[in-house]
Amino acid sequence: MKSLIRNSNQAKQGLDFTGVENGKIHPSDIDAVLEFNNEALILMEVKKEGSKLPTGQRLLLERIADSWHTKKSIVLFITHNFKEDTKDIPLQVCNVEAAYYLGQWTSTEPETLISVLNKIGKNWEIDKLSI
Repeated sequence: MKSLIRNSNQAKQGLDFTGVENGKIHPSDIDAVLEFNNEALILMEVKKEGSKLPTGQRLLLERIADSWHTKKSIVLFITHNFKEDTKDIPLQVCNVEAAYYLGQWTSTEPETLISVLNKIGKNWEIDKLSI
């Protein structure tokens, strides 16, 4: 399978937010986003296994999902256990540990992202979301 990463070295470059902060307030990022026909939105945040979602980032993701104009918006909290920082983390083998949907976080037994995305696609009747 061909990687979607065009330049792995550039992808590894960190984005330094120094100088673009006010006290504890600074820019945040979202690791992955899927959007389907202006109807469904899936926001994904990936952290190393055992890490927590920082409060500010959690609030940002919740507010974006809550403001989406349909009920088809979800935030997936995804974890990985890759210890080698010289290799790219394949998102397809990462696990979803929690999801924010309709104003509520639900923790689950870890389940592969592919499995979760396929379930969402089926439940929301999104043919394009069949992996």
